[in-house]
Amino acid sequence: MPRPASDKRERLTQAAISLARTHGLEATTLAAIATEAGVAQGSVYYYFKTKADIAQAVADGVAESLASARTGLGPEPTDALVGFLGAYVDDSAAICAHGSLLATASAGTGSDRAHREAIDWLAARFEELGFAAEAAHARAVHLLAGIEGGAALARALDDPSPLEREATHLGRWVANASA
Repeated sequence: MPRPASDKRERLTQAAISLARTHGLEATTLAAIATEAGVAQGSVYYYFKTKADIAQAVADGVAESLASARTGLGPEPTDALVGFLGAYVDDSAAICAHGSLLATASAGTGSDRAHREAIDWLAARFEELGFAAEAAHARAVHLLAGIEGGAALARALDDPSPLEREATHLGRWVANASA
């Protein structure tokens, strides 16, 4: 049974994200996106006319995917922050192979949207724990820098242990957080 045409842009965007993460944005071609998404190559041009269009779709698609994933982390701020860290550990095999999804959102795209949205979300959780806005923002940046650093080391060393150790350390830090 053919897929509905209405989901074509979504399929193309997901294909572009997958290819950008696994092969890099520069190696992500319109033909490869079409093949990955299972659509005719000519129809890709309707949605993505340039490499910049692909880059923007990747950046926006990752930001939207990560935002959606954060909504399922729970209403309690400590649980949500620990869940955020756990999502990195759960993705450690892909991170070792290809880097973090957040890194994919900015690599070659020039977009900081996904990073800024993650920091804003993290800061809001720290504010819910009673931290003033400036302190909450500083904690959010610290947490994101730590977990992304662990992810970068896991990728570079092809070893999930730096990521796992950083997630554990940051999880204890979050659990002991009090304003």
